[in-house]
Amino acid sequence: MIAIKFSDLMAAGLTGAAVIATDAALSVVIGLVRLAVFGVAGVATAKVLAVATLIGAVALPGAFLARLIVERLPIHVYTAMLDTVVVVGGAVMIVGAVGRMV
Repeated sequence: MIAIKFSDLMAAGLTGAAVIATDAALSVVIGLVRLAVFGVAGVATAKVLAVATLIGAVALPGAFLARLIVERLPIHVYTAMLDTVVVVGGAVMIVGAVGRMV
């Protein structure tokens, strides 16, 4: 899913660190909406919130590391990397779907 968001953001004209920052902001908003929905449904227990907070804390430095890497990459290399992620992700999904059919 993240590769699809990256490609959509790049198609909208964003490049480099702006893609990372916009994706991070969208992820926060989506996370808050999910929290509200699951909270209203009564399934957002203290244990679930603790695990989610731990996952978020572990993932946060990755966004800053990604920004540092992206700032040093030429745009054509960055674009090629994201295109590769999208293609590989699609191929994995297709292979998984075909594997379930057999």
